[in-house]
Amino acid sequence: MSGALVLYGSRYGYTRTYAQWIAEDLEGTALDLASATPEDVAEADAVVLGFSDYAGKLTDAAEAERLAPHLDGRALGFFTVSFSGTVSATAEKLDGQLAKNLPTAYAPRRGTVPTGHFRGGIDYSRLSRTHRTAMMGVRTFLKAKPDKSVSDQQMIDSYGGSADYSDRASTADFVAAVRAQRG
Repeated sequence: MSGALVLYGSRYGYTRTYAQWIAEDLEGTALDLASATPEDVAEADAVVLGFSDYAGKLTDAAEAERLAPHLDGRALGFFTVSFSGTVSATAEKLDGQLAKNLPTAYAPRRGTVPTGHFRGGIDYSRLSRTHRTAMMGVRTFLKAKPDKSVSDQQMIDSYGGSADYSDRASTADFVAAVRAQRG
């Protein structure tokens, strides 16, 4: 494969979209984490791992941990996609979620590899029953919150419908940092 491999865990498609954009910009290939093999990683000179972030839990983190022993010797990058991105949380806090969920793949590399945290969206018609139920609680909590952030209000406003804050241009600095690691 000799090139960039962008591996992703995506439940509703926002992270997959970012992975495809990043792969195109790095002239590489995007592949679902669950389908990736150690051989796929071994053939890549750069590996980017992307995850959907649901309240601090990263989709397919266990799959990334399975591949962690094969990441050494490659340019690396990690990214997350959530409704809020860095609008409601700092990059440092989100990097902490990467470290917590990826104790082998990311934690030892924290601070030495590029990270990106991007905004996705929500489409209630596509949510699982479990996620719809959880969102009822989130909405109740946010409505009662006295000092709402911009993304808090956007979450309230999108309840029951859809909103998409995906932005390809937001990946430019991250892609440039991964390219710089490749040399």
